[in-house]
Amino acid sequence: MRKLIALLVLALAWSSHAYAFDAFTVEDIRVEGLRRIAPGTVFNYLPVGVNDEMDAQRAAESIRALYRTGFFQDIDLQRDGNVLVVEVVERPSIARVEFFGNDAIDSDPLRDALREVGLAEGETFNRSLLEGVENELRRQYFAQGKYDVEISSTVSPLPRNRVGIRIDIDEGETARIREVSFTGNESFSDRELRRLVSLGPRPWYLPFSRRDQYSRERLSADLEAVRSHYLNRGFVNFNIISTQVSMTPDRRGIYVSVNLSEGERYTIGEVRLVGDLIVGEQELREQLDLERGELFSQSRIQAGGDAIRERLGQEGYAFANVNPIPEVDRETREVTLTYFVDPGARAYVRRINISGNYRTDDEVIRREMRQMEGGWFDASKIRLSRTRLNRLGFFDSVNIETPQVPGEQDQVDVNVNVEEGLSGSLQAGIGYGSGTGVLLNFSVAQDNVLGTGDRVVLAADNNRFSRLYQLTYTDRYYTVDGVTRYFNAQLREIDARRQRLSDYGIRSGSLSVGLGVPLNEEDQIRFDFGVDDIRLDVRDSTTRLQNFVDEFGDDYLNYKVSARWSRNTTDRRIFPTEGGTQQFGGEVTVPGSDLRYYKAYYNNKRYLPITNRVVFGLEGRVAYGEGYGDTTELPFFENFFTGGISSVRGYRASSLGPRDPDDGRPTGGNMRLNASAELQFPVPFVESDAVRLSTFVDGGQVYNTKDDSSVDLGEVRYSAGTAFTWMSPLGALTMSLAWPLNDEPGDDRDRFQFSLGSFF
Repeated sequence: MRKLIALLVLALAWSSHAYAFDAFTVEDIRVEGLRRIAPGTVFNYLPVGVNDEMDAQRAAESIRALYRTGFFQDIDLQRDGNVLVVEVVERPSIARVEFFGNDAIDSDPLRDALREVGLAEGETFNRSLLEGVENELRRQYFAQGKYDVEISSTVSPLPRNRVGIRIDIDEGETARIREVSFTGNESFSDRELRRLVSLGPRPWYLPFSRRDQYSRERLSADLEAVRSHYLNRGFVNFNIISTQVSMTPDRRGIYVSVNLSEGERYTIGEVRLVGDLIVGEQELREQLDLERGELFSQSRIQAGGDAIRERLGQEGYAFANVNPIPEVDRETREVTLTYFVDPGARAYVRRINISGNYRTDDEVIRREMRQMEGGWFDASKIRLSRTRLNRLGFFDSVNIETPQVPGEQDQVDVNVNVEEGLSGSLQAGIGYGSGTGVLLNFSVAQDNVLGTGDRVVLAADNNRFSRLYQLTYTDRYYTVDGVTRYFNAQLREIDARRQRLSDYGIRSGSLSVGLGVPLNEEDQIRFDFGVDDIRLDVRDSTTRLQNFVDEFGDDYLNYKVSARWSRNTTDRRIFPTEGGTQQFGGEVTVPGSDLRYYKAYYNNKRYLPITNRVVFGLEGRVAYGEGYGDTTELPFFENFFTGGISSVRGYRASSLGPRDPDDGRPTGGNMRLNASAELQFPVPFVESDAVRLSTFVDGGQVYNTKDDSSVDLGEVRYSAGTAFTWMSPLGALTMSLAWPLNDEPGDDRDRFQFSLGSFF
């Protein structure tokens, strides 16, 4: 009604102004009353120009056109001879917009929202827009559960036809959900159903949780979760009858009530496959994983259709359509399923398009692609290509899409979009123990040199007990078949005395070359040949070390051959969620070396997904070494050690195992056992894939089978604790807090440990 009255008043005003005009030819136009707006702006919107005929109708059109600009609050047309005089009163401009009382929402986002609707500094003021803004602000506060919010606006006139806008906000208290209740649920208790929803009273042990803040969108998602729960457990006719959301009189408490109708439970009856099946029916039935008599499950039925679609995709049918149609028998309470299979046209790949790789060469990505251009589309090869790109560790994310080529029924493009990650690294390991103090190591690495996919490592480790200088180069694609070439050179000095190990010093230099040959997509074998030049310093050392030097000398030149088989089935390099890694290998010094010995090892690590973001990891490692020929034992400087953040957390690094009877220091051994179980999960309230928390149990020990041929598993040391890992912009930061579970007198404990690898 108010708008209608305003339009009538405006129409009468146009009529009164227009009625005074007798038709005349406009010889000139003069605009009066402008302050900020240029005359040219008026001329652009005015539908009358010089030499045009002016009459009552054209006058009304002119007034309407100028009002529509929103620049003016009053317009009057006058005639001075044959000159058209346009008298205007400009709307004021906005000098400033201020907010007071807004604690829950920052002022900057509010100003941005006002700017989008035209209420910003320098814009023309329009009071009707301000009323709309107030309503939008209330909506935003309602979305945060503040239903008692009060918003008032004050417009203050300022000099030079300007206004200041002040918006006062009394946010009030946030309304909290006090109860979520269900009625009509007989098969599942309220407690079971509440576990499915994200809304509800805030638990006392989660003081920062937003669980008790009502949101219509979250409620819709929760109701869908309840619906899926029932449909996946046989309730075909389940229905949500109604949902009531009520508020207490003080607007601080919210009660949600959901009224359900469960219906009867149904089982799966006959399962049929009809249509053009392409592959054998029995093979497709194996994809379904459905048996007659099982409870009806919507998710499993849909998963069966997806599995058939995936299998047809391996045959090139990228646009296969598989629709499961249920037929409900109310008497037998069975659901007969008919899968209609329409494979569509067989498709082939027209082009592979790569984007997002501003650092990495296209060739590096293309050589990991198992789907080829011009070949039949294969969904399994697309999936494998994504996995191989993730394993490189060069990219934070890999996204592959296969859109249909416009205008073509049998062609698709493969669009690969990557987000470059941090491939250069500055790595440091830091630890602290009551006996060792601060430990530091340092290295520089580049995993993707100049975008070629090659790896270069330059390490310079200089701390109070060791020095290491190392240069490593890895040519990942030495041949087009994926053969990898390795080069390694290093100089090392170790003062084991300062490390609280056996009382000796060692200086060594080594060179090695190797080749890695892929056997298939998951397996690789590697062969290396190297030479070591070693010099020992055992002055004032223990009897055991002196005897070794007396027998074999203190200067050695050894030639090594090593081989390794490895398998990698993980889905990604950083924070894998499924799959695992295995390694079995060893090294031996060949005849002609000053010392003859061999070492062998086996490592196995598995990742078992519990949920999408919770992973259970199991790891086992065993290593053994021994001398042969004239060398009667494994050289003491080749011994294995364990203990520390990378093996048995809670014990000082390299401190477990046999000790020298003369000085009581760890000597290491020729056999090592390690095992670990770890549950990894996201950090609560942190929506990031770059951080993980975990709880773990570690176990390990080192033995010297030369002195005692028996391996006593009762000597294995165990620890348990928690760990935190963050792939920060500066690199991977890992911290652990562990408690030894069965430490003995003389064991060196170190409960808090951390390592740091910072990426540049």
